[in-house]
Amino acid sequence: MEGPPLHSKSIVAVWGKVRILWVKADKLLPIHSGGNIRSYNIARGLAAQHAFTFLSYYDGKRDEGYEKEFKRHFSDSVCLCTEKRNTSVPARVLDYMVRFSSEAPYAVSRFASPQVRERLRGWFQDRCFDVVVCDFLDAAVNFPGKITIPTVLFQHNVESEIWRRHALVQSQPAKKLLYQVEFAKMLHYERKIVRRFQHVIAVSEHDRRLMSRWVEPSRITVVPTGVDLRQFKVKSGGKETENLVIFVGAMDWGPNIDAVQYFCEEIWPAVQAKLPGARFRIVGRNPDRRVQKLAG
Repeated sequence: MEGPPLHSKSIVAVWGKVRILWVKADKLLPIHSGGNIRSYNIARGLAAQHAFTFLSYYDGKRDEGYEKEFKRHFSDSVCLCTEKRNTSVPARVLDYMVRFSSEAPYAVSRFASPQVRERLRGWFQDRCFDVVVCDFLDAAVNFPGKITIPTVLFQHNVESEIWRRHALVQSQPAKKLLYQVEFAKMLHYERKIVRRFQHVIAVSEHDRRLMSRWVEPSRITVVPTGVDLRQFKVKSGGKETENLVIFVGAMDWGPNIDAVQYFCEEIWPAVQAKLPGARFRIVGRNPDRRVQKLAG
């Protein structure tokens, strides 16, 4: 069921401070990934101007340290520990098999939580908020079937495109079949959720064009990722480094691994042919073994 367009400007004009609920699966802190950096800074900006409540839910054991620190960043926050513990490989395989018949792909269904679903159902029923932000696709699995409050889907990627890529490049037959199944489920689910929510935030014009195949383009707004230049100032008198190319990103994430491999194999040789002294530096956490092989 498609929701009506969301006109945030009219909401602000009527109520002044908007009552916003932000819902995110998994921990937000520490802020060490691109998605978390993006979520944190936008959420902090909204919290400074509106009545802002942040619901953060996570698996594993109760983490009182995380909840205390989270409260420091977002004073009106709700942290829920689902206590699910599927950390070992056998446990994850079993969990996947249990959820295989689910309409949602495993990357989404594994975040389902009766506890979170019940909390959201109550808030929607009582209309406690003016706008609800669903931070990424995985949190959508716990939203009620009947959306009674204007709701925004905050997309960090078009997730089905990532799974399409996995299915396309995988060479091992068993993994390729698995990726094909998950890609088909992800495409169906993502298209359904994008249509269901009243408005969608995209990270780029490219993602907006992709999702415009599923829903009226006017219901998608691009909010590009930026950099706070006040945090990064050039030191006066610093030594300039010529012909240095730097790639910065999480180096345990598939698209980034593909990107640096492609760059080193297809583009960098041509650069070095014209600039023999040029250097390429990869900066990022948890480098995959394929990235480590590029060293030197």
